[in-house]
Amino acid sequence: MKSTGSTMSISSMIWSKEPRSTADFRVNGYDLTWTERKPNLSVGLPFFLGGRLRYHKTMNDRPDMPIYAFIKRELKNQIESGELPEGARVPSEFELARQYGVSRNPTRQALRDLELEGYLVRTPGRGSFVTPRAQWQKLFNVNGWRAVAVACPELEFHYTRTVIRGFVERAAEESYLAMVYFIRFSGESEFQFLADMRNSGIQGMAFWLQHASDRVLNLLRKFQRSGFPFVLIDRYVRGLESDFVVTDNEEAAYRLTRALLERGHQAIGLVTSALDNTSAEDRLAGHQRALREAGIRFSEELMGIFDLEDESNSAVVHRLMAHRRHPTAFLCNNDGIAATLLDELAALEFSVPGDVEIATMDDNELAAALDIPLITASQQAYEMGRASAEILIHRINNATDPPQQRFLKAMMNSAPVK
Repeated sequence: MKSTGSTMSISSMIWSKEPRSTADFRVNGYDLTWTERKPNLSVGLPFFLGGRLRYHKTMNDRPDMPIYAFIKRELKNQIESGELPEGARVPSEFELARQYGVSRNPTRQALRDLELEGYLVRTPGRGSFVTPRAQWQKLFNVNGWRAVAVACPELEFHYTRTVIRGFVERAAEESYLAMVYFIRFSGESEFQFLADMRNSGIQGMAFWLQHASDRVLNLLRKFQRSGFPFVLIDRYVRGLESDFVVTDNEEAAYRLTRALLERGHQAIGLVTSALDNTSAEDRLAGHQRALREAGIRFSEELMGIFDLEDESNSAVVHRLMAHRRHPTAFLCNNDGIAATLLDELAALEFSVPGDVEIATMDDNELAAALDIPLITASQQAYEMGRASAEILIHRINNATDPPQQRFLKAMMNSAPVK
């Protein structure tokens, strides 16, 4: 067995890239850019065409939501309760920043959102003032543009940025203004966010559902009964007859596992994220189907789940490789898992692909960044974004049509020569 010889972990190497300073994409001549790249931060980034992306850490002493959203909610509660009556002056960006101990970026965003939702009117040189109740939550309309929203959990991933680019560009073609939110939710904060968006005046939204709790699902059913358009992206909910655009994850995992079987592997391990969404569940099903067709029994002893509280990722890999018939190949649920697995295998002095081969969904260009042959498939991220915008706009204009549910085929990349 040989070590890969790396002195820096694969995962840390990926995250150590310098922040980008150039535009990620352009819409109608405007640059949409970001200024930082850090994993696992709660982020709230509504922007309009021409707006620059920004993000900031959530305050430790605030609820589990982006800073701007907390400040916005506090101000909205004061307005709706009458504490800030019609015509009252609202604290300025600077005053709010000093009050909450934050920079002016989140306070500026909170005030801008409230203005767009009709709660405030902002007068240069004078400040922001509470508008009459009749103007609250009015429909967004900026120079003839109608507004929709799209929300996803990560800014720093190539996959999510590409989905967003497809959505924004397709919406712009139909003269819709796209508000984009990058937010990592807890269950409660996701419910509150969706409820707030429903009442914000946008015409509809597309989003990654992060917590399919009963409370959130009941809210989505209320959306359907009230005619509020929404499209699920990346994952769907079994039993919820809604519009969605996802990858055919079962077929993708089936094909990746078949590729490993065709290369002579019999003991194939599976490393996955928690099986709490249809994306992970369907990939498990595709892996099991390929093994079953090959006459191989699926063994839970060869499956590891990363990022669990009761077992570290390192312990997961140690357990799998200590098995009396340890895997000679792995199917990884995603490229983040593959990067961690590569690190752990290197620590155990297993070489890739010499001792172990890896097949993975690779949506963030992991294979291109490494000098390690991998078997990969990638999702059609840009098409997913465009399709979700098309379906959302169709739903806005055709409220009673049957749900559109699209499964996009993943693109298999060429396997390395063995």
